[in-house]
Amino acid sequence: MQAVQSSRRLTADQKINIAFDAMSGMTITHTANKHGVSRGCVYAHQDKAKQAIYEAFDDTGDDRHVLFYVPVTKAFLYQVVLALVLICKSSYRDAMQFIRDIFDHSISLGQVAHLMKVASHQAQEINQGYDLSHIQNSATDELYHWNQPILAVVDIPSRFCAMLTKEECRDGDTWAVSLMDLMAQGYQPAVYICDHAMGMKAGFETALPDTQLRFDHFHLIASTHKLLRSLKNQTASATTAVSKLQSRMEKAKAKKQGRRLSAKLTAANSRLSKTQELYELVNTLCGWLLYDVLQLPGIKPNERGRLYDFIVEELSALKTQHRRIAAYVSSLKNQKQHLLAVSHTLHEAFEQITADYQVSIEDVWGICYNTRFECQALAYHQHSQPLADRLGEQYECIEDEVLAIMARTHRCSAMIENFNSRLRLTIDQRKPFNNRQLVLRQFILNHRPFQRSHHTHLIGKTPAEALTGEPHRHWLELLGYQRFKKPA
Repeated sequence: MQAVQSSRRLTADQKINIAFDAMSGMTITHTANKHGVSRGCVYAHQDKAKQAIYEAFDDTGDDRHVLFYVPVTKAFLYQVVLALVLICKSSYRDAMQFIRDIFDHSISLGQVAHLMKVASHQAQEINQGYDLSHIQNSATDELYHWNQPILAVVDIPSRFCAMLTKEECRDGDTWAVSLMDLMAQGYQPAVYICDHAMGMKAGFETALPDTQLRFDHFHLIASTHKLLRSLKNQTASATTAVSKLQSRMEKAKAKKQGRRLSAKLTAANSRLSKTQELYELVNTLCGWLLYDVLQLPGIKPNERGRLYDFIVEELSALKTQHRRIAAYVSSLKNQKQHLLAVSHTLHEAFEQITADYQVSIEDVWGICYNTRFECQALAYHQHSQPLADRLGEQYECIEDEVLAIMARTHRCSAMIENFNSRLRLTIDQRKPFNNRQLVLRQFILNHRPFQRSHHTHLIGKTPAEALTGEPHRHWLELLGYQRFKKPA
């Protein structure tokens, strides 16, 4: 008979193994015999293991455990109010109720308003203290609140908001005056991207005549998809009409009355054929526009221009067949120069590559075109192999430079659309909103770090850090507050 060991002589690993065996379904007697201990010892270690498991998964025991203590001063409460309004988008009265319910302390509406006014003055000084000469590629747009425009200027690479002001109108003079205020901070961009708002364009032509204008592709792409969706829906409706008439025709034929629906079915099939043909033709033309004319990876500017003219000509011949086509063609005719400006910018940069590597401009554009394919795709290797054979060891260096140029050449104002989406969340459409409040919104959006981004250079950084390349203090510290920090 195996001798029984004392529980005191067991190691920690032996005790754990005993508990595991007892809880795994092995009988207490078998476990005791296996490890040479008493049954009472097995019960004791089994109970201890169960207690540890219950404590590990018990989510009610730590609710009252004190994590740390916070010194609640007036300055601390002011920070809480600022955070509620600027981060949580709370109203002034919601912030008052939060302070009352959580801290059992009353703060008046006037105190909150005064606090926000003081913070706005401090934020304005900080906003106006930035050197905007770093901005080379900017996007501009207009956002409406209570039928009054909010004019915005954003740096594309960093998403830094350089200007955010509410005005009574959005004509050329208003834009020009606002831009001249920015120029005092060094704002002299090489390129600005906007939609085809005439006031915005006139303002830049007055204040910054040497800045290159590019019309945004985002809105045209959206209009293209709306046009195609409308034609597709029209085709679907015509298909449904034919299907219903065919069903009725089957029932009429059973009663030998099919002739009375014959003419209607013939006309419905004719309409379906025309709508399908129209949709397929417009879809093909718009596909060429989106993927061969407007995309950065593509053909040379003069070839894009000829293809653009051909597309407009073909669509013009179809504009009587659908009202949306007529409006779309009119938009294309008025925007050609500024929509194709980005391809001319690429061409100028590619000419520098031809001079540096002594290669033809056609080969550089061939490499540019090839970047539309995935590196692992068969099409990429089919297009790249002749170029690689002709250019030799220079091919990869030229491709790297082409990719770098395309990465810093922008064709859409999606960045400012993204900024507008974030700004809208902070503006209550039911209440008035003035420039003092916009100053604070501009400040907080520029000094809060991005929590996520598709661009690695922005992750964990604020727009201000991305613009200047230098770190800055926390936004509360910039406003003169001392942040609470837990003791180490």
